[in-house]
Amino acid sequence: MNVLSLAHDRAPRLAAVLAFTALAMLVPVSVAQTPVSDTGDGPHPAHIHSGTCAALGDVVIPLADVALPAGDQVGAASAFPLKISTNFVVEMPLQEIIDGEYAINIHQSAEEIDVYIACGDIGGVLTKEGEDGPDELRFALGELNESGHTGVVFLSAQGDQTEVNIMLIEPGEFS
Repeated sequence: MNVLSLAHDRAPRLAAVLAFTALAMLVPVSVAQTPVSDTGDGPHPAHIHSGTCAALGDVVIPLADVALPAGDQVGAASAFPLKISTNFVVEMPLQEIIDGEYAINIHQSAEEIDVYIACGDIGGVLTKEGEDGPDELRFALGELNESGHTGVVFLSAQGDQTEVNIMLIEPGEFS
């Protein structure tokens, strides 16, 4: 494998990094930023719902909760934590998810399941991960109810199944 081939295979992941960089640019840089707390809130239940974020229907597929990964926070104390839900496989082909009218909705907590904090309508540009890799769809999660949460979802075709990866940015408190 040569360097050019390796770079081409990693291009989809580079696009994700650029998307997070763009989201970070929405945060004003002229004020000090401090995370809400050491642990943040959550974990956050996540679901694929019928309908759109503007008119959510019933839960079609429950997903893994979105939460802070285990481990110690390192680096800048002002860094915004990133909550994740990775490698969760659902029993529905990616094309069926794309063809239906669905949205991914993130809830405040199991106790506050009626409070929606972020949502994204499933749609966007379908790409291929590497030359022979699976089809992948990436789209953004927008903030709901002034929660401060935004993020990115990756849906990756796995035959008759779809792998779902969610990255949610923990909101910051500006001082």
